[in-house]
Amino acid sequence: MKDKSKLVYCARCLMPNTRPRIQYDANGVCNACLWAEEKKKIDWKHRWEELEAVCEKHRARNKNNFDVIVPYSGGKNGAYIAYTLKEKLGMHPLCVTIRPPMEDPIGIQNIKNFLERGYDHLMITPNRLVERAIDRENFVNKGIPMHAFMIAVQTAIMRTAVNYDIPFVMFAEEGETEYGGSTKLKNRHTYDVEDGINLYLSGVDPAKYLDSFSEKELYWFQYPSPERISALKPEISHWSYFEDFVNYKHYLVAKEKLGLQERLERNIGAIENFSATDTDIIHLYFYLMYIKFGFGRTTSEIGNEIRRGAMTRKQGLNIVKKFDGEYPEKHIPSYLKYYDMSREEFDSVIDKWANKELFEKVDGRWVPVFEPC
Repeated sequence: MKDKSKLVYCARCLMPNTRPRIQYDANGVCNACLWAEEKKKIDWKHRWEELEAVCEKHRARNKNNFDVIVPYSGGKNGAYIAYTLKEKLGMHPLCVTIRPPMEDPIGIQNIKNFLERGYDHLMITPNRLVERAIDRENFVNKGIPMHAFMIAVQTAIMRTAVNYDIPFVMFAEEGETEYGGSTKLKNRHTYDVEDGINLYLSGVDPAKYLDSFSEKELYWFQYPSPERISALKPEISHWSYFEDFVNYKHYLVAKEKLGLQERLERNIGAIENFSATDTDIIHLYFYLMYIKFGFGRTTSEIGNEIRRGAMTRKQGLNIVKKFDGEYPEKHIPSYLKYYDMSREEFDSVIDKWANKELFEKVDGRWVPVFEPC
């Protein structure tokens, strides 16, 4: 028997109360939906002028060097941001890709297509053996399948900023604010190392891995020294502070201007085929999110569509019931190879992290005992 009382859902979108750091107002509306309303009152013209001033400051400082680093996965957001900075704001961006494990060919092709449009680019491949060891440890002990990549997106980008003397970095959205987490940074366009650890690395300081690996092995997985960071005076920013962040708009621009291609099929557990095309391990990430918290990739995507007015809650509810939490069956052999695990070991990790209050195992697969409502 389904128990609808297992989870409490936002009255406006479908994000449940199991999302870390989510909050609801007295009317049962989550902070992501409240932020969507608040954004309608923001003076975006003023914030764009702030961006122009920041760009001017860094152009004047950097002269013939690069003006800004754009972390770029090969997807729509980094492409859109690099394009806008270069073509509309006259900046000289250095796009930096941190190579993920289990790269998807479509993601690699998208990087090639993008670079054919005339962008400067660095591709960083952190130590693959260290990456795999960190990922295995976090998959087993925390149910996080790609933590090393998440670390490197923060630390290797900061390394590059220091090494190339480029203090201005432009990430995409501040995900906590946009999707229903902490609102600490909603009115700030910069963040520091402490915020990066607490908000984007699950509170895990990458320095803990110095107990297991040498500093050389961890080069891309460690922040530069506090002295070097302080000397650089980095301005690590999010684009979502300066412009209303609409994923679909970015997709359209990246497709039209920068050669972005989609996967041939709908993403597993999702409603679209154009996001997170860089790695196949992302499907395991979203599946684990689903069995730990009771919401998956579809719920997240539907929330965005409801908040931008492209879908009603009722429409979204039907889609969530159909697609959320799909099991990434076809990629399991690749996961076993990556983690160097038997199928039994892999399944035991999945079992370990399945929320027994929300799921029961039926015929070898975890199924919800709740129903989104």
